[in-house]
Amino acid sequence: MALNEKLFLPKDIVCPICEKEFKRYILRKKQFSLDKRDIDYRPVYLGSIYPRFFNVCVCPHCFFAAEDKFFCPQMNIEDVRRKQLLDNHKSQWEAASRVRAASSGQQIWKDAEAEKLRELTNSNITILRQISPLLKKVVASILEKGTPFNELQRDGDLEAAIRSWELAAICAKARRANHRLLGYIYLNAAWTARDAFEVTTDQAQKARYKAFEMAYLTDAISFLEITNKATGIDDAFMPDGTRIPKENLPQSRVFEIMYVLAGANRLIGKTDASNHFLEQIIYGSQSAQGIILWFVNQAREMRQEATAQKNLPIPQDEPDEEDY
Repeated sequence: MALNEKLFLPKDIVCPICEKEFKRYILRKKQFSLDKRDIDYRPVYLGSIYPRFFNVCVCPHCFFAAEDKFFCPQMNIEDVRRKQLLDNHKSQWEAASRVRAASSGQQIWKDAEAEKLRELTNSNITILRQISPLLKKVVASILEKGTPFNELQRDGDLEAAIRSWELAAICAKARRANHRLLGYIYLNAAWTARDAFEVTTDQAQKARYKAFEMAYLTDAISFLEITNKATGIDDAFMPDGTRIPKENLPQSRVFEIMYVLAGANRLIGKTDASNHFLEQIIYGSQSAQGIILWFVNQAREMRQEATAQKNLPIPQDEPDEEDY
């Protein structure tokens, strides 16, 4: 499934874990656009390009993996100085933006948990170096192909695309990412397995990719259910009795997580659990508007066992903090 090399932006990167250099092939964002959403909010893009195949940066030497914004390449002294200067200007700009937003009744949310993953601590690096053999074991079948992992990604290797998200999940756990971020990593892994299922014509491989999808969806549900409890008013507890830390998310993100849980549970056959989240969306949405209204309308359609994709406006991905 090799793609035209003009679709990619080559970038030389030094891995912060093993300190070896490799070339990262970044898919140019202008090459794809959103078409529709699946029942579990999976973005489906126009054409034959599947961006999720290329979203995770994987070191082909030690197999440290993360989405580009979390890969955190090594910085020299000049890079550190430039970053400090940029962070100073950015903090001033963010403060001014929040004042303007507050005056108009809007809210700008900064994802503090995601910000933690934008920098590697010394303890992170130590742990990630220790788990390198585990990461290598995960991709053992891919290494047998004899091609560097980053080149397999560029060429659209389906197995490499799926495993890249699994590697990212393991590395995120080692970096103590919270349940929400881990849930979305596994959700993207499930979506990537579904992409692979749609691309391949080999029936044996289709069955394998479907098994990957169901396993990753189950993991995503486990983490996002904890996240859903963390956004409620009442205290919630883990099975071991520890209190789930509260997370103050924008209402649109809360509804998004409930919608994902409703759709994902339906896909794995847990209809009662799905209906529970659909009812939370439908009956907890007074005066809904914008993207929240979209979730409510889709939830009603899903509750009636009708198709969740109709001629409703398609919500775009919410911008990251730096995009405001």
